[in-house]
Amino acid sequence: MKRAAVILAGGAGTRLRPLSSDDNPKQFLRLFAGRSLIQLTYARVARLAANIYVSTNERYAPLAREHVPEAAIIAEPARRNTAPAIALSCFAIERELGDCVIAVLPSDHFIGDEEEFARVLSRAYDFAASHDELMTIGIAPTEPTSEYGYLRLGSEIEPGIIRLEKFVEKPPRETAEEFLRAGNYTWNAGMFVWRASVFRRALEAAAPEVARVTRENYESMPNISIDYALMEKAPRVAAVRGDFDWSDLGSFEALKRVGALPE
Repeated sequence: MKRAAVILAGGAGTRLRPLSSDDNPKQFLRLFAGRSLIQLTYARVARLAANIYVSTNERYAPLAREHVPEAAIIAEPARRNTAPAIALSCFAIERELGDCVIAVLPSDHFIGDEEEFARVLSRAYDFAASHDELMTIGIAPTEPTSEYGYLRLGSEIEPGIIRLEKFVEKPPRETAEEFLRAGNYTWNAGMFVWRASVFRRALEAAAPEVARVTRENYESMPNISIDYALMEKAPRVAAVRGDFDWSDLGSFEALKRVGALPE
């Protein structure tokens, strides 16, 4: 089955102001030896998928073409959060490629171990190709932090694939410490993998209004994340644990930790 990927690049990067700006948000900052986060994301996924798309706001479409000219650009007519953006992209990909397997990945995250990331994403691709679960990648936590949401994992479906029991909002530190001790919680990195047809059917059931998204009605879509619109409601969600260094680079302290410096 064909593999595709959507790189989400529509965010304004407000947490890194003034390093980022409305004209040059975080995903386009050249933080790693002159390379931007979106370029690094593209290079990682290009090892595994031949069909790569970038979902971004119309304002940033020229920047996206400049940074990753090899990718196809899907421009959002307005800012409506991740659920409408992902739906618009996945439906467009399904029309073009048929029932393929699609990974949805943020454009502005740091990944430390490229080989482990490739192994985990490939495992998710393979499972999603032959099962009706919506897949997510849970990052093995290295500290009790309130910076991230968490995933509560249940029983193993098959080796390396775990039933996801619950999405948990960013907890207070004391609760995060309990999660770390429990051992069955991972960080929610906002990375997803699914078959196009499975995603479409699940979205129609969980969020029918979002499932009707088109470019023409995009501005009337609700401003809602994919977690709230779909993932927290879907009956069949599974996870692959990612044991690699990861950060959403949401602060200057996070940039310092990974050695990222602007050009």
